Amino acid sequence: MDNLLNTVPNYLTHFYRKGEKPFQNICDLDIQVAEKILKNDIEWRGDGTYLSARKQHEELLRSLFIKIGGKPIRKNPIYMILGDSPTGPHNLNTDYEVKVKLPLEIFKSDIISFTYPDSMYKISLSELDKLYLERNNSPRIYRLEELKDVIKKFEVYIHNNHYIEAQIWDDKPIKEFIMGKSL
Repeated sequence: MDNLLNTVPNYLTHFYRKGEKPFQNICDLDIQVAEKILKNDIEWRGDGTYLSARKQHEELLRSLFIKIGGKPIRKNPIYMILGDSPTGPHNLNTDYEVKVKLPLEIFKSDIISFTYPDSMYKISLSELDKLYLERNNSPRIYRLEELKDVIKKFEVYIHNNHYIEAQIWDDKPIKEFIMGKSL
């Protein structure tokens, strides 16, 4: 068990739906296109407020990341998770058919931030087995160097019921890795 608390997965996973392009952020799209996509996702994001809240939230994430030394290139991050998806209500394998894994080592510390348990929504650490939709107005941003401490403090892989979210603030490492893989 102690070994799990000191282990940082060496890869990130990006989930997306079949037929969609990977490594996209809905906030990068034209507002009409984004709203059309969200209307098809009524279960929890099609409430008419999600897109404006998401844009404001990503501005906050970006400014918080800059305050702790981050150097974001993108206005809006690409979302991934550290390691694999957990089981239970936060299992991303249930919502998305396709996933891509990238080595963590391709990202410099100043272009990647992390949140636990989620950046956009408040999730009670004592009730990680439930799904909460209350928006998180004060996310805590972590740097790559802090991951081991986060995993240990919150016993992330012992509870194994929520992911550590990664925000990628530069497309370049993703594009270079994918281009290198296709050679």
